[in-house]
Amino acid sequence: MLVVSGLYARRIGLVQALNQVELKQKTRDHQPQTKVLEFLVAILAGLPYLQEISRAAHLLDQDQMTAEAWDQPAWADYSGVNRTLQQLSESEVDALVAALNEVSQPFLEQEVELALAQSGCLFYDGDLTGRPISRGSSYPDATFGFMGDAVNFGYQAAIPSSVR
Repeated sequence: MLVVSGLYARRIGLVQALNQVELKQKTRDHQPQTKVLEFLVAILAGLPYLQEISRAAHLLDQDQMTAEAWDQPAWADYSGVNRTLQQLSESEVDALVAALNEVSQPFLEQEVELALAQSGCLFYDGDLTGRPISRGSSYPDATFGFMGDAVNFGYQAAIPSSVR
């Protein structure tokens, strides 16, 4: 599915949009944009930890077919992806988000128009989800409570899961 997702991402202009975002980091073996794309692919692959790019049963950083599908010459080791992500400035992150929004906005508008045409309104499915936080964090409404199967310090967040 990562290959199909990469081909689709290229087709809709996502790869090109992210590659055009100016990131002020040096390039040694891999451009910083490639590492950002690799992070996106790792998320799509369901990798729970960044190090699994290079240490999981299926090594994403060795998957040439997936790299080519995403129009990349190769993938970097997870440590390089980590350094790139840590060094992104707030304005660079904003530019990456803007590029993602630019590509996704027409799809969202199309689906909203379709839903409104079919039912005349939008329905949001939501869930109150426990979000644990560290005790050093400054969240004024945080309390102790059940989150999953444990008592944690945190707060509840309303997380929309889908729109119909």
